[in-house]
Amino acid sequence: MPITRPFLLYLRSRFHLALVLSAAGLVVLSAVFLRPRIVLPIVVITVAYAVLAGTLFFSRKGAREIVAESDEDRLKKVREKISRYASLRERISVLRLGDERMSRAVELFLQESGSYLDKCRELKAYSPLANERIERVLEICQVFLGERDESATGRRYGLPGSGEEPAPAEQFARDVVDCATVVRQRATEDLLGVSGEERLSIMKELEEKK
Repeated sequence: MPITRPFLLYLRSRFHLALVLSAAGLVVLSAVFLRPRIVLPIVVITVAYAVLAGTLFFSRKGAREIVAESDEDRLKKVREKISRYASLRERISVLRLGDERMSRAVELFLQESGSYLDKCRELKAYSPLANERIERVLEICQVFLGERDESATGRRYGLPGSGEEPAPAEQFARDVVDCATVVRQRATEDLLGVSGEERLSIMKELEEKK
């Protein structure tokens, strides 16, 4: 992935911060020991810092610092993404579905998505398609529960058409199982058996297709 804002990444790098602290320390020492002639040392230190910082920015050391900061940004975003979908999975796990078919399907999905998220944490990567299926299962469960609630309300008040099955649980369950299958496939095809560079390429490509 191309690195954006390289200079800002360099400025916040540990190496550059150490350089800034060193320059600031020299300014403080100058203020303490060279108080009558403080202006000239500060000018010299500032110029020396600017020249050194600029030179190091274009050096191999500077490039390594930029790449390291860019990688840290990427890993932070990956961790946030994994945490978000782990939270969605947790919401699914506490739903009371009230139907054995749906419960079995969701149990399968929780097993597959749990293994997938563990692998995401291990490899510091994710599959956008698998993440989308986690969102979809939450939507399926919410729609299923909403239809059951509407049907229950209709039967309670004798509304027309309320005597039918509260929700086509079999179809909802099949949809959940399909999502579990996709999560398992994506965990294998997008995360396992490829290098870190290939995983980054896959993640970028799939994100662009969403």
